[in-house]
Amino acid sequence: MKYILNLILILSVSFVSMAQDNWDPTDHKVGYWQFRQIGEDDVANFLYNEDNVYRSIVKEAIADGDMVHWGLARKLTGNTSSGHNYFFYNGFAEISDLDSPTWGSGSNFGLRPVSSAGVLGAVYTSPAIQVFAETPKPGNYIVVNTANPSDVGAFVKLQNDVWKPFIKGYINDENSSWAGWEVATVMSPTGNSSSWSVVTLDHFTTLSGAMNSFPNGADWPEGIQEINDLLPNGKFTSTVIYEVVYYEGPSASK
Repeated sequence: MKYILNLILILSVSFVSMAQDNWDPTDHKVGYWQFRQIGEDDVANFLYNEDNVYRSIVKEAIADGDMVHWGLARKLTGNTSSGHNYFFYNGFAEISDLDSPTWGSGSNFGLRPVSSAGVLGAVYTSPAIQVFAETPKPGNYIVVNTANPSDVGAFVKLQNDVWKPFIKGYINDENSSWAGWEVATVMSPTGNSSSWSVVTLDHFTTLSGAMNSFPNGADWPEGIQEINDLLPNGKFTSTVIYEVVYYEGPSASK
């Protein structure tokens, strides 16, 4: 009996180790999404401020290790008249980095007036999976898929076990427009009234790739139906295309 118990323990530990080995580390632990509605007359000044004033603050924060990623994306599909038309993404290595906000530090000299920079909402996410090309590609466009799966943990695990091995081939194919893929879970807000609890991000080099990600079709991986079964009506809550306007990170700039 002792031998059997020891064998079970060894097999259990081995299984856990194999499962953990299948998970790749992410380069940050928390993401902050801020959604903005910028009036047409303010867009030029808004973009000027981000590129010529705030970007220098961001670069310093990244160099100091206070931030990992900063990006601004323009919404290309969906409601942009009353909903948001831009969103910021700030990635932080540790959740404790949120206690020392980057904004408010540094000089605001040179800012141009923007009267419509209203914040329409914010979300904090926890990155779970990140896959990017071994030979980096420019992620000029992103497709943001929000979802409310019946079991968040099972959904993320299936994404890691089923979709990740499949999509890696496209991301690392130099002839493919796929540049990267990510999965994150929502840290806040949560609850019954929240519209999404998980988000996946598809990165593409071209707009045509974002519009038609598998132009030649695909042999879908076994297990994809299990993923769809966790989603209401087998679909994402929303799928929206964005153009990456500006980006700063440890090894890239746009």
